[in-house]
Amino acid sequence: MSGIKKLSIMCVLALFVCCIATGCAANAPQPREAEEIIGIIGAMDPEVESLKEAAAVTQTSTIAEMEYCSGTLYGKKVVIVKCGMGKVNAGICANTLIGTFGCTKIINTGVAGSLDADIDIGDLVVSTDAVQHDFDVEPIGFAKGEIPYTGLYAFAADEAMRQTAVTAAREKAPDIHVYEGRVCSGDQFIADEAKKDRIIADFGGLCCEMEGGAIAQVCYLFHTPFVIIRAISDKPGETEFVDYKVFEAAAAARCAQIVQYIVSKL
Repeated sequence: MSGIKKLSIMCVLALFVCCIATGCAANAPQPREAEEIIGIIGAMDPEVESLKEAAAVTQTSTIAEMEYCSGTLYGKKVVIVKCGMGKVNAGICANTLIGTFGCTKIINTGVAGSLDADIDIGDLVVSTDAVQHDFDVEPIGFAKGEIPYTGLYAFAADEAMRQTAVTAAREKAPDIHVYEGRVCSGDQFIADEAKKDRIIADFGGLCCEMEGGAIAQVCYLFHTPFVIIRAISDKPGETEFVDYKVFEAAAAARCAQIVQYIVSKL
């Protein structure tokens, strides 16, 4: 066989292989954008019960003693869960929602104590960011509240979710005062004025509670947008325990109603 013929055959084969490769690439499945699923976390039953009732729940799964209710709310896919009190529970819950259920956004709903004299029982706080007021490794060179090796002590809420939450809350409940600011979290129920004053001096902030800071940190690590919505149920140093129990249920229920409306706008 002459050199010219060999060269011609090689060119034809190369063209054939190229055509096959191009066709395969064209027919290969293209990567899809992640399906939007909203994870909704509350610490106590009153914070999530009405959400579960409003959602069309199609499946429940129990992981680490927490019941995850998957379904739809206002046509949006959601997973609703009661995490229990405290940062460990909240962190486990947020991690599971993102890592196991594929949630692409997280809303944390619930109640909190006011840190600002102008913010009264029944008012609403939407997070700009969240800190952990009881995290302190200052003796080894970090700022109070700073999470070592992150360079951060505050984790910012998603700007678009925050704006949507504020707008939705004001539309749904125009009689409620809605504030935007820092949420301060710790594994303590802040009931006296001295502890409240310490948190304000160290971090500022509009309200204190026990879960949001942990959820915020997990969302930061997973690059997942989040927002924290808190209805004020008590004012440390002013509210008696009996009053808190009355206000807590009402505040939690109202916050959950507003969260439903927020979901419809996301």
